[in-house]
Amino acid sequence: MKLTVFTPLGEVLRCKIKKITVETLNGHYTLLPKHIDFAAAMSENIVTYTTEQMQQKYIACHRGIVVKKGEAVTITVQNAVVGDTLDELTEIINRDFKQTDEQRKELNSAMARLELGIIRGFGQLSKGDFNGGI
Repeated sequence: MKLTVFTPLGEVLRCKIKKITVETLNGHYTLLPKHIDFAAAMSENIVTYTTEQMQQKYIACHRGIVVKKGEAVTITVQNAVVGDTLDELTEIINRDFKQTDEQRKELNSAMARLELGIIRGFGQLSKGDFNGGI
């Protein structure tokens, strides 16, 4: 099989593999070459894959989609980090990916407050309550 991992910044990994294990929102799956075509949403997790040289490797993935079609396995995620040890990648998930989620929540909250202010302003404008009237 051929594994390709993409982020919004581009391709992170491309290699030939024997098998891959991913955690999706519906559970853990191990995909082998003869596995049926498959697509699923992923949460933060460490993907484990076995290369053609039978080496076990890891990649930390931050939310996205995994698709297996024929011999191609494509993972598209918000962020991905290739690492050598599970401890290193677990730390990255706990530190960096969780921090990104917190920043996104803060940004969404700020945007909601801004949108509410704009809606209130338009409401006042349509009633003629704005300074100077209409």
